[in-house]
Amino acid sequence: MDENRDDWTAARAYSLWEQAGRPFGQDERHWAQAVLERNLLERTRASSDGAEVITRARQIARSGLGAKRSILIVEDEPQLRYNFVDFFDEAGHKTFEAGNADEALVHLRNNVIDILFTDVDMPGSLDGLGLAAQTRVKWPEIKIIVTSGLIALPHFDEALGISFIAKPASAFELLDLFTTDK
Repeated sequence: MDENRDDWTAARAYSLWEQAGRPFGQDERHWAQAVLERNLLERTRASSDGAEVITRARQIARSGLGAKRSILIVEDEPQLRYNFVDFFDEAGHKTFEAGNADEALVHLRNNVIDILFTDVDMPGSLDGLGLAAQTRVKWPEIKIIVTSGLIALPHFDEALGISFIAKPASAFELLDLFTTDK
């Protein structure tokens, strides 16, 4: 990585701050996230745009070693949902999207879904935790990943088979979760 580490970290921390809606008093949190990302990039010798991660995911999917997965993304913020859909489509996965749990249940009934990725706080008859509970009962084979910017849960609940990732999560963190057993 040829670019200056401090400049890159500062630019990334600023980007994270903007993505989070420019919250007051969150500078340390975004700086720490940027430092973690930079350390990961240096350890893996990855590019800062992550292009090789997507390329590797596509190669694995094409080779049959990592099956193409169908992912249902349930997020009430349209721009965030569209960003995730675009990213996972580019990574070679088949994506479905829903703005609330009611829409998600229609997809779950009518499609083969491998992974449910849902926000906790959203409008409708169920929140994300209710959707996760119903999914676990009706479709126990589906891998469930829950995200929230408001509450924090353990990173993996062994009994329920549900992973949790805090917002804002990068798409690369999610891609890693989607390709692991937990």
